[in-house]
Amino acid sequence: MLKESDLERVRRENEVHVVELESGDVHEDTAARRLAAALTAPGLAAHPPHQSQARLVAERRGLVRVRADLVDAINALGYVSVFTVMDGQAVAEGEEVAGCKVTPVAVPGRLLDEVETLCKERGPVITLLPFLSLRTFVVATERLKPKARELFRAAVTRKLGWYGADVVGLREVPRTKEAVAAAYREAGELGAQLVLFAGASAIDPLDPAYAELTATGGELLQLGAPMHPGSMLWLARLGQAAVVGVASCAGFGRSSSLDLLLPFVFAYGRADAKDLLRLGHGGLIESGAGRRFPPYS
Repeated sequence: MLKESDLERVRRENEVHVVELESGDVHEDTAARRLAAALTAPGLAAHPPHQSQARLVAERRGLVRVRADLVDAINALGYVSVFTVMDGQAVAEGEEVAGCKVTPVAVPGRLLDEVETLCKERGPVITLLPFLSLRTFVVATERLKPKARELFRAAVTRKLGWYGADVVGLREVPRTKEAVAAAYREAGELGAQLVLFAGASAIDPLDPAYAELTATGGELLQLGAPMHPGSMLWLARLGQAAVVGVASCAGFGRSSSLDLLLPFVFAYGRADAKDLLRLGHGGLIESGAGRRFPPYS
């Protein structure tokens, strides 16, 4: 709304456009607030509009799940824009998760009513799942030199610590039936909810990692992952514990399939084959990590 104090600036302009809102129209800033409120879910904070665009920010670490079909449905209404991070992305506290705005300076209120109804009846559009503090037991069957051993321990501590894991044991054992079976039994005795296993041979079905898993009452769920690096990742279940295996201790030290799967494990407390297999879309990690734009240079 123009005020008397704006008159001098108006006089200096060669051309002035005036917009008169019709009954039921909603200003873009108010529209952005309503859109953000419709999209907000537990763990997400709606920030006030900046340049008529509102953002949703994570209030905690967690796994972002996005209903792409609902995002498409909202954007198809016209004049409304909703944009998010990728589904299945792990975010830290303070990270932006989504944004929303309307294209014109004002839109009919009925359009926002449609968005709100869609979110209420078919939503939530965006969910932020908190990470569980899983009791985690780590087993390595590789013979590591002192420097490599420390690097492995540091990588395990850093990665698991980010999720808030409670590491109840970290064992380096020989690749023998007796040693591996003992490690599995200890994991059960300590009440582990997650067992991370490093060093199993992905191409040897007789590796103790698999054979002793079955012998101690476990079940192999998936051998191999549609991702690179880390295509030899495997999943199993041991009692109530999820088992996640990588072929080498080096898998803990660089970005690999393990880093795409762990957010799902700590969010849901499980390691299902379906959660692993869906990660093939985006699983070319070396080429796609950290960028969503053309490599112009």
